[in-house]
Amino acid sequence: MVSHIARRLRFGLLVLALALAACSDDGGGAQPDGGVDAGLDAPDAAVDLSAALFPRDRVLDVQITMAPADWAALRSQPRPSDLSDTTCARQPTAPGYTYYSASITIDGATTAQVGLRKKGNLGSLSTTRPGLRVKANEYVAGQRIAGLEVLTLNNNHQDDALISQCLGYELFAAAGLPASRCAFAHVRVNGEDLGVYSHVESVREEFLARHFADATGNLYESGGDFVVGATGGFQPKTNSTAPDCSDLDRVVTALGAPAAQLPTQLGAVVDLPAYARFWAMEVVTDHWDGYANNQNNFFIYHDPSTDKMSFIPWGIDDLFSGRQRTTRPYSVFACGSLPWKLYATPATRAQYLAALRDVLDTVWDAPAIVAEIDRMQALLAPLADAEFPARLDPIRAFVTGREAQLRAELAAGDPVWPYPAGEPSCRIDLGTITANFQATWGTLGMFGGSGSMSGTIAGVDVTTSTLLTGAGVDAEGKGALQLLGRLPDGRYAVIFVIITNPADVVPGTRAIDLLNVAAIMTFYDPVTDTATGGGLLLPGTLTLTQAATTPGAPIVGTVTGRVIEL
Repeated sequence: MVSHIARRLRFGLLVLALALAACSDDGGGAQPDGGVDAGLDAPDAAVDLSAALFPRDRVLDVQITMAPADWAALRSQPRPSDLSDTTCARQPTAPGYTYYSASITIDGATTAQVGLRKKGNLGSLSTTRPGLRVKANEYVAGQRIAGLEVLTLNNNHQDDALISQCLGYELFAAAGLPASRCAFAHVRVNGEDLGVYSHVESVREEFLARHFADATGNLYESGGDFVVGATGGFQPKTNSTAPDCSDLDRVVTALGAPAAQLPTQLGAVVDLPAYARFWAMEVVTDHWDGYANNQNNFFIYHDPSTDKMSFIPWGIDDLFSGRQRTTRPYSVFACGSLPWKLYATPATRAQYLAALRDVLDTVWDAPAIVAEIDRMQALLAPLADAEFPARLDPIRAFVTGREAQLRAELAAGDPVWPYPAGEPSCRIDLGTITANFQATWGTLGMFGGSGSMSGTIAGVDVTTSTLLTGAGVDAEGKGALQLLGRLPDGRYAVIFVIITNPADVVPGTRAIDLLNVAAIMTFYDPVTDTATGGGLLLPGTLTLTQAATTPGAPIVGTVTGRVIEL
């Protein structure tokens, strides 16, 4: 039970959900191909050299060497106070993560003097297994690795089953949408085994050239929405020196058209058939942290050849979860301004529902997807831990049951999206919870402490005096509190608190701000070994009356907050 809860309550799954900051912070623009590596980087433009970096028949062997002091500094670098890249409304006021010189060897082919830095934001941050960004031309002008300027190595911190990203991008591509290639990578740095990473193709000029007739248009990463005053949060990733973001305003204007004119006016600036399919794929894969459900984790590209916007998936490290939805249909996500307006308009609602049915007919082949999961399991089994196969079972169950779940809703008529436009449709208030706890530092996962809990969450009374608690440093080097309140029906109401810097585990009151302190609540059923429902505590506070990080120190305090379903 302990290990299951610890995995199910990874904070990245919910921290990212608020779209407070983009998860990707790629940098750099296109450079000429210098043909550095004889094995991987011959200068033949007619050959897709990068295909070698995305194999299906093996796990990439990635070995990185760098000065030990630089590696120590890289992995421990905290999230910069101003991590955001340039947006349509602002320039960053502080530098981002620091690049360090390194050498990278991929399947035996070495590229020297590349730039290596940490990547990640909020939930995916780690000091033990940091996400990594490799920039081939940081120190050597024109240098590429198999034709690519940037490599993205995701640490799977939010993808404990390891396969969500690669499987998800395959499915988006099978739906005929522009999607990153993905491969598994066994990463070692200075001989230290960091385990399995996901090598995800960066969405930059090389990607655009493979998917669009004209790769010179504006590319934006999520950070805003298509409403007046909200486009400034988008991050220009091409043409970013002096970005002209006026093409985003065309979408805002078109969204304001009357229902009768919406398909024509919006269709003139957005590739609506492609977007309906993208939207349907976000729903069928349960990409709850994407654009339609959470205004997060996507790219949008203005293709000059069509003069229309196209959507590109990103940040799909928590698919296939089948998250419980208390008041929303499973077959519709409509939190973003675009899907909300499209679903509220009869003609475009019909277009979306037709696209959803079509991807269920043509893309969602459950036996084939399960077979692909089996293939990935066999590939990764030699590198994964003993519990890895069990972590794939919920994904198989989701895949085999998803079509029936969605078709049952569709068979009952057009699903109702019951919320007005705006934030309330993304963040549902489930109630308030409070826990008073006594624990001992160094007992994380042991549940030897005590306390009490009160509140009503989604109609469930969580009041109990039987609280099991533990506290200590988690696997990522962060401070953590585990609070399990036993309920009359045999389930547990669980609160998991993360204190990013263990040095902050001292007496005092701190706001739950998702950066320094984060908290999640869920219900855990030990009979079925499943965690369902609940959400973020936000807003909320953590008050410690006794606290220290020496082994055996008492940890006493209170955590309270509103539980928000996302």
